This record gives sequence, C-alpha cells and structure tokens, in this order.
Amino acid sequence: MGIGFFTVLGVEKALSLGVRPEIAAIMGMFSAVMGGVLRDTLVNEVPILFRKEVYASACLAGAICYLIFYYFGMPRDYNLLLSLSIIISIRLLAVRFKISLPGLR
Repeated sequence: MGIGFFTVLGVEKALSLGVRPEIAAIMGMFSAVMGGVLRDTLVNEVPILFRKEVYASACLAGAICYLIFYYFGMPRDYNLLLSLSIIISIRLLAVRFKISLPGLR
C-alpha cells in the first residue's frame, strides 16, 4: 500500500509545484520507489527495483492514471482511491501470478 500512497502523493505535490504532467508522473514514481531502495540498501539486500519484479512499472501506471483522471476533472478523493487501487492491484497481481519484466542481456 505504501508505494500507492507515495506515488499519488508525489504526483500531487509535483503538480502543486507547477511541473509538467510527465515530470509529475516520474516524480511520483521516484518518491514511491526510492523509499524501498533505501530500505533494502540499509539492510544489505539487492533493492527490489533492480530485480525483474513489476514495481516501478506499477507506480508509473498508477501515476499516469492519476493524471488522466485529474485532467478529466475527477474529484480528488475518487481519483486518489482509484489510482491507489490500480497501483496496488497491479502489484498484487504481479506477485500472485509471478509476472516479471524481461531481464537485460
């Protein structure tokens, strides 16, 4: 749930500072993902971001959904809940069905 909240709040904060929507989506994803990277680094594990799991992709997809709903004037509370649900659903489905991104060769 944390990555969903940090993504959406990161997008909202970036938009409130007047940045372009595509930058806001990247900042939302970055704010969600970097907490996990710091956590994993401090406990001497390979950060989840550097594995093949669907993690940052789920955040970016949710951030883009948030921006689309924002553009069409959806009320903030509904937008927040729907975007948060999308991020959590993508992440849970990826973990449940072991969906991963292709690795680098």
